[in-house]
Amino acid sequence: MSLDGRTIKEQQMGLFEVQHADLLERCRAAAIVFARQHGFVSINEVREAVTLPPGIHPSLLGAVFRTRQFRAIGYTEAHHPAAHARVVRVYALQETHDGQQSNPR
Repeated sequence: MSLDGRTIKEQQMGLFEVQHADLLERCRAAAIVFARQHGFVSINEVREAVTLPPGIHPSLLGAVFRTRQFRAIGYTEAHHPAAHARVVRVYALQETHDGQQSNPR
C-alpha cells in the first residue's frame, strides 16, 4: 500500500507529538505568549524563541499549530535561510464563545 504525502506528513507529526511532547509544549507556550502580545504568530517566532535539539527536523514544528487553540489568519515568508522564503501560515489565538482567548490547556 502506497501512502500519499499528506498521510506521511500527518503520521510524522503525530509521532513527533508523542515522542517530543515536552518540546512541543515549550513551542506552543512560546507561540501563545507571542500571539497574546502581538495578536498573531507564525513558526518564525517559535523558531526564534525555542532552540531545536539536534535530530529534530524543522518541518515537524508544523505540529505546534495542530490544536484548536490557533486559527490560520494569513501567510508570510519563513525567515530562516534553509527555508528559501517558503510560505508559512500566520495564526491568531482562537477565541471562545464569550470572546475570550482560548486557554492553553
